[in-house]
Amino acid sequence: MPSLPQNDTPENQANRKAQLENKQKQYVFDPEYLPPLTVIKDVPITESFSPKYLAERLPSTLAKLSANSLAIKVKSHWDPLDELQDYEDFYPVLPPPSVMGTYQMDESFAEQRLSGSNPMVLRAIAELPPTFSYSLQEVQTAYSPHIPVEQGLGKELAAGNLYVADYQSLSFIQGGTYLKGKKYLPAPVALFLWRKSGYRDQGQLMPVAIQIDSKPGQKADLLTPNSLGNNWLYAKTCVQIADANHHEMASHLCHTHFVMEPFAVSTARRLSSIHPLYLLLRPHFRFMLFNNEMARKRLVNQGGTVDDLLAGTIDESLQIVKDAYEKNAQESWSLDQFALPTFIKNRGLDDTTRLPHYPYRDDGQLLWDAIAKYVGEYLGLYYTNPEDLTNDYELQSWIAELADQGNDGGKVKGIPTTLETVQQLADIVTAVIYTCSAQHSAVNFTQYDYMGFIPNAPLAAYQPIKSQFKNGEGKEEELTLQELLAFLPPSNQVVDQINIMYTLGTYRYDRLGYYDEPFSDRRARTVLMRFQQNLNGIERTIDLRNKKRVFRYPVLKPSLVINSISI
Repeated sequence: MPSLPQNDTPENQANRKAQLENKQKQYVFDPEYLPPLTVIKDVPITESFSPKYLAERLPSTLAKLSANSLAIKVKSHWDPLDELQDYEDFYPVLPPPSVMGTYQMDESFAEQRLSGSNPMVLRAIAELPPTFSYSLQEVQTAYSPHIPVEQGLGKELAAGNLYVADYQSLSFIQGGTYLKGKKYLPAPVALFLWRKSGYRDQGQLMPVAIQIDSKPGQKADLLTPNSLGNNWLYAKTCVQIADANHHEMASHLCHTHFVMEPFAVSTARRLSSIHPLYLLLRPHFRFMLFNNEMARKRLVNQGGTVDDLLAGTIDESLQIVKDAYEKNAQESWSLDQFALPTFIKNRGLDDTTRLPHYPYRDDGQLLWDAIAKYVGEYLGLYYTNPEDLTNDYELQSWIAELADQGNDGGKVKGIPTTLETVQQLADIVTAVIYTCSAQHSAVNFTQYDYMGFIPNAPLAAYQPIKSQFKNGEGKEEELTLQELLAFLPPSNQVVDQINIMYTLGTYRYDRLGYYDEPFSDRRARTVLMRFQQNLNGIERTIDLRNKKRVFRYPVLKPSLVINSISI
């Protein structure tokens, strides 16, 4: 049965201390791998995938990928494809990604800022960002030249209807190489408008303008939906390439996998196996440490998948991770600022009257509230007065180690060094469980549907980034289809990207709120049952919402959310 350490018998207290001393030898922080983050040095074998996990995941995935690869017929592994439609022929066995039929539509492009694989970049603006090289008048002239700015975009800006997706933080990347040459990464800035008229008068987000890449001393041409067809598709593809790199290294790897790792390590080091918080968190850390170690050895390493497929060198891609943790002011991570309600508010996306359609926010909030209620009820079973918390020396050691910014600590930002109230603890635990379950599911299980169809979200460009589209007379010239296809990945890279997106984005080990090992405390089982009932109600709510949405967003349905970062 779970118990707080200060309430245990002296004999049990001694046993708990001995257990933790042993764990502290097994679970050791490594601050040298990717500073300023810290990860585990060596993963104990007890953290490995279970036989059930391996039996379910590997055979079916490998069999489908092998069959699909053998059935693909291509003329050349390294030359550009002949037609955009040729990319649709890479799925003879695998199910075609859902975005395939709509990826060129402006509505689909904009919707991915709200419910795609990376709905974490968009933010509201009260003025054009400093990374944007054009005035509002210039944007208005290019976007809708017959409407005065004060009646058009100026009015929309004042009303809070303009948004930006800014990838200028990626401009430092010079590009890596692959077997046949060099890769490139654009760093665009894209403006969007929420217009109240749209599908069934529900309103919709639409792209306004894209500045592809601004280099010192060179002002990139401004492209809009009025630009020539291939040029506009090229501009949107540049946004998608940048977004894919940001997604994989910042939103996905940094802001879920790596920032949660210290919590798993300190929970093992500082909370005994019968501590109530250990029992609550254990299923939400299952397989995570082993999974992260495999990623470091096979994906995020010299010659690994990230090095091969993403745009930058391996060092440049890892720099995105570092910047997303500490340097980049727009997305510097801390637990409190990345708590869902705070994150949404900080980006100006919390007003549902101005932005009534934002599935990531709306479905995520349902799960956040349910997890907060569950955590509060569970902790209330064991912390019935303030002294229960302040006298819990295992818990206080846990939070102190997590907040410790030294080489022996977790270096977690946005948490206190001591806990004084149960609400403080509940807020932290809610954020941790949400990140390990719903947040990771949101960025992981959308990968195949959006990034598994390569023209929608290539992981790199294969020609230098073009930012000038006008000739010497100031007239726009359209890219040829051959130029556009040469910009996209060749067949060998396409197959590799499909395989990794399918591998990462399709297998689910479990579901949120349903654990392999039940709580031994009957009271905790009752709290968990209420949580499960609440999740079932949320499932019905999201199903009803999706019937009214132009683009369904099923990924945060509780039955499709997993407990831990186990894949």
